[in-house]
Amino acid sequence: MRISRDITITLAAGALSGVGSLLVVTGALGVIAAYLAPAPLFAAAFRFGLANGLLSAVAGTIAGALTAAALAGPEQVLYGIGYAVATALPVLVIARFALLSRPDGAGGTEWYPGGRLMTVAITLAAILVAGGWLFTLGAEGGLRGEVARTLEPLIALMAADAATADAAALAEGLAGRFVAFAACFWVVQMVLSGLLGRFAAERLLGGAMRPLPSISTFDPPEVVRWVLMAGLALTLVVGGDGDLGLLAGVAAVLASMPYLVLGLGVAHGLARRTRGGGFILAAVYMLALMLRWPILLIVILGFVERWAGLRRRSGAA
Repeated sequence: MRISRDITITLAAGALSGVGSLLVVTGALGVIAAYLAPAPLFAAAFRFGLANGLLSAVAGTIAGALTAAALAGPEQVLYGIGYAVATALPVLVIARFALLSRPDGAGGTEWYPGGRLMTVAITLAAILVAGGWLFTLGAEGGLRGEVARTLEPLIALMAADAATADAAALAEGLAGRFVAFAACFWVVQMVLSGLLGRFAAERLLGGAMRPLPSISTFDPPEVVRWVLMAGLALTLVVGGDGDLGLLAGVAAVLASMPYLVLGLGVAHGLARRTRGGGFILAAVYMLALMLRWPILLIVILGFVERWAGLRRRSGAA
């Protein structure tokens, strides 16, 4: 009886994810639901294990493909391929690493650390961008050109009084940044969905197979630093132009994300030791979201922490 219940929940989670990913066209709430569509897949994997996660991913792919075909025509069954590549398979890879563990030598269990989990996510994002680049090699302007042609009508629509040439030039200038933003947006989607899926497994499904990673012990592997430095150097050399400049810029932005989390970990640790720290921390988040330039300062703080050990020195870890 329990096996059939687990499988029913697993299949339902997959169907919820696959159909939920299509809700982006229904309005603001639908956009949020579609953005968090990977969460049910994570919930199934974190509650029942990777095998059930695979079953959930297959169910989500089929449900998404059939729903798209029913709503928009038989040819839209190919939506399932996009869902499988951009959502289902990445969730399975991340869950596979998240569920790795080993004895810690003190009678406990050491789980795959949060810093390396995020590195897995940014690596998958880089692979998706590289796949997009390879897929558009034959198109005029490559990946940058395809993105620019997609952005141009949107820019012209938002600025109806602008000349078409201006919209085209603006789209060309924004294309590289848009690719980097989309890659980061995808990583954040996976991180948030993973956390939500783990919460659902713990609170709604009866328990999660692994504990929640702690931001206070978050630490990216050394290779991320070298990717960040190489990406920045290449971007400066080629000026962000061409395919090499675009890919180098995306690599640098993605590699900076773990240092953003590391910097926030320092801020969280210090806030716990400061009177009114919660208010200060909220102000930091608000300034970062509103002004955006504080994000660079937080990344630098994380980069410094990697060598200086600010959390350890302050006792904030």
